[in-house]
Amino acid sequence: MGPSYKDYYSTLGVSKTATEKEIKAAYRKLARKHHPDVNPGNKGAEDKFKEISEANEVLGDTEKRKKYDQYGDQWKAYSQGGSGFPSGATAGGGFPGGQRVDFGGGFPGDLSDLFGTLFAEQFRQGSAPSGGQQQTRRTVNFGGSGDPFGMPAPTSRDLESELRLSLEDAYNGGTKGISIQVPTGRYDLDRGGRSTELRRVDVKIPAGVGEGQKIRLGGQGVNGGDVMLTVRLLAHSSFERKGDDLIVEVSLSYTTAALGGEMKVPTIEGKTLTVKLPAGTQSGQQLRLTGKGMPKLKEGGHGDLYARIKITVPKVLSERERALLTELAGGLA
Repeated sequence: MGPSYKDYYSTLGVSKTATEKEIKAAYRKLARKHHPDVNPGNKGAEDKFKEISEANEVLGDTEKRKKYDQYGDQWKAYSQGGSGFPSGATAGGGFPGGQRVDFGGGFPGDLSDLFGTLFAEQFRQGSAPSGGQQQTRRTVNFGGSGDPFGMPAPTSRDLESELRLSLEDAYNGGTKGISIQVPTGRYDLDRGGRSTELRRVDVKIPAGVGEGQKIRLGGQGVNGGDVMLTVRLLAHSSFERKGDDLIVEVSLSYTTAALGGEMKVPTIEGKTLTVKLPAGTQSGQQLRLTGKGMPKLKEGGHGDLYARIKITVPKVLSERERALLTELAGGLA
């Protein structure tokens, strides 16, 4: 292996039997101590950070660690398709050629995550690790022009969110303006995490959309990715949805139920329909109003509306009502 053999275990201060969790913990501890931002202008700290990053890049990857344990410093020569730490990389001065570096241990080439783990608390307190003065809002760009680390711009990524709709919104469809939080390519030093921007978008809602269905917003995610909205329908005070059908409870006097007559049925459109009832209508009985339910997304047309009967009994009776009911009750006895 020669005198130039690099003992990655020694570099991280762990044993050869160390677990993945122990390696990750050791790396984070050393990275916090030797990061160039904590030691500005210290070339020794910069070189040390490079060494521990290289060690973690190997030991933090199961396959690379296996080859390293087997072949030592020559593991790259025996590895097919493996990739070592890029030549000429510097921890604080950028990675030549815009290379993406897998730091291992949960930091796949994204120093914003590394900052979030190592320095979030210092940033939240308003003092940068290098001793800078407090500012109202500080961000660091990761990717693109002005990136202090030379990292490539973040890849596109889809986002998921929920879209809460009233039953009327789902019935009518149309366009609804909403606001979504989208991560940016910048790191918020004061909050200790990725910065986000509030983006106002218009969502086209198909009439008849249902609970749990997805609406895609093309190009509204991270760097041109999409936003997938899951529809959540809000409970309605009067109507209950069952697939494409609607159910509404309608109160009916006991006299109308017994003798028959007319009943007023509300619709989701805000209209009222008059329905004729047969004598002897029972409480809990459902009357079907064809085509008065929700729009059907695929087949076209509408579902049905069911009026569920609820017979009401007056709490206070007039003298005549009481006498007639008493007479009726006696005649039935």
